[in-house]
Amino acid sequence: MSLKSIIFDLDGTLANTLPLCIKVYQQTLERYAGRPYSEQEITAHFGLTEGGIFQRLLPAQWESALDYYHQRYMEQHADCAETFPGILQALSLLQERGVKMALVTGKGSYTATYTLQYLGLTQYFSLVEAGSETAIVKAEAIRRILTTWQIEPSESAYLGDTDTDMQQAASAGVLPLAADWAATSTIHLLPTPVQTFHSVDEFIAWIQKTWEN
Repeated sequence: MSLKSIIFDLDGTLANTLPLCIKVYQQTLERYAGRPYSEQEITAHFGLTEGGIFQRLLPAQWESALDYYHQRYMEQHADCAETFPGILQALSLLQERGVKMALVTGKGSYTATYTLQYLGLTQYFSLVEAGSETAIVKAEAIRRILTTWQIEPSESAYLGDTDTDMQQAASAGVLPLAADWAATSTIHLLPTPVQTFHSVDEFIAWIQKTWEN
């Protein structure tokens, strides 16, 4: 295996931001729809950007709801004030070894940019691709990044925390790497196993073995 790059997911992979996202969705939807929404009702639409989700659930008010969501998301980001322990070390190790890094997320560009800046992660990623309002497009985003880098799919990997992430990685032809360290991970739903890390320390050990000095 000769990897030259790793592309990362954001929510649930680099930081425990999913509880924040769900809470703010619930606040926004109750305000605009007039009723509480369960976590399952919200996560059923994950993979789309916030704008895409509000267009589905609040078609007549989605723009106002999205503005409100953005405001509340920023106000409450202190609920997730740092990355998962060890993530900064992992990213620094990859950077020191000259591994190209990018980020592909299903979030909208507004919240993705804010979270990367808030958590001090912007410096690690040369390219960032946000999601789509209409479909899950991570495979396409991964391919665009590889084309920009002029790197073959066999020379890259994607680290994510959901079964869908792994399916999108496989579709793009890159090595699927499963981050199974968050309580919100859905890696267990995969029909076939992939390379899985149950802790960030396991991921760090893999980095050190894969890119030995």
